[in-house]
Amino acid sequence: MIKPSEEALEKALAAAQRMRANDVDPHHLAQAVLYLHERNQRLEEVLKYTERFIRFGMAEPELAQLRRLVQRLREEGGRQEGGDPDTSMLL
Repeated sequence: MIKPSEEALEKALAAAQRMRANDVDPHHLAQAVLYLHERNQRLEEVLKYTERFIRFGMAEPELAQLRRLVQRLREEGGRQEGGDPDTSMLL
């Protein structure tokens, strides 16, 4: 799969936000795009810390920050529409 350009991604996110704001999302595509974009941003942050850890090791404060980030991803990303936890997303 080819990564979209920044401009294409911005347009897709704006369209998804308009769809959600106007409550025109019968197949939940806009909801999925917005959710996956937000989740991807958080996972990119985890990747950044993980790469640092692999390359240089990590002091305890940074390691604690990485652990908190992973925990936040579990809590926030693992919720279904009704608010119930999605156990398939747990690490």
